[in-house]
Amino acid sequence: MTVKKHRLLLGAHMSISGGLEKSIERGESIGCTTIQIFTKSNRQWHANPLTKEAIEVFKTTASNSSINPIVAHATYLINIASPDTKTEKLSLDALTKELITCNELGIPYLVLHPGSYVSGKHEDGLKRIIQNLDQAIESAAGKTIIALEIMAGQGSALCSSFEQISTVIQGSHHKSKLGVCFDTCHAFAAGYDMTTKKQYDKMWEDFDATIGLEKLKVIHINDSKKGLGSHVDRHEHIGKGELGLEPFRLLFNDKRFFDIPKILETPKVTMEPFKEDIMNMETIKKLLSQETKKLLNVEDLI
Repeated sequence: MTVKKHRLLLGAHMSISGGLEKSIERGESIGCTTIQIFTKSNRQWHANPLTKEAIEVFKTTASNSSINPIVAHATYLINIASPDTKTEKLSLDALTKELITCNELGIPYLVLHPGSYVSGKHEDGLKRIIQNLDQAIESAAGKTIIALEIMAGQGSALCSSFEQISTVIQGSHHKSKLGVCFDTCHAFAAGYDMTTKKQYDKMWEDFDATIGLEKLKVIHINDSKKGLGSHVDRHEHIGKGELGLEPFRLLFNDKRFFDIPKILETPKVTMEPFKEDIMNMETIKKLLSQETKKLLNVEDLI
């Protein structure tokens, strides 16, 4: 019987400044095995179509690197739950274009903040999310999966619960094109405790029963500045926040999640390139058990 080989899938969000392929080079320079990128400026709606040359350079750089998979994150401007028709249309158009870009680049997952209902009923916001997701998926017609990110629940933000995420997926006509991005900070702030083995196990049991573990496609690795159930989205360095080290120890030694890309979105405030990313990656590697290091063949990295 062939034993499946695993790798430590750990990386961080990388800048695309100077060209999309530069993000891969930056990730490799600090030992990332997976990275997350924006495919366009995160500060504006408009994006020029990629040239064939830019697409080929990115794909060639990716295939020649040790980074796989590469995950994309949709611009934060997108709100497909918005009751404002102008914002909703801009968001749908932007999401469709980003999905097309991901398909062109061969990126398997596009992480998306599901949206905020702003005013009115949250049920109506969920309906708009479902309708717009279906329309974007149908218009883009590719292989990229949209990974709905669990949110902290600030204000009118939707999908801070497993139940709401399940409602969106189950309501879609394209369930196979939808997955989940689990953010440790967001989930904790939303009220999901994972700080002990018992609570960690219960949380994932609830996730599996409500959504299904097979839908988990991406994990964002962030500690939280705020406490359990605070509904405040403030990321912190690993082990420096309210989550502490134990949830990350449990997560990175959990065989069920070996093959899921784990991306750092921790603060970057110093002028020294990648200093915080390197620090957080080293913290995580120290949490790996001897068995995990053997299974992931990372002895030389510790």
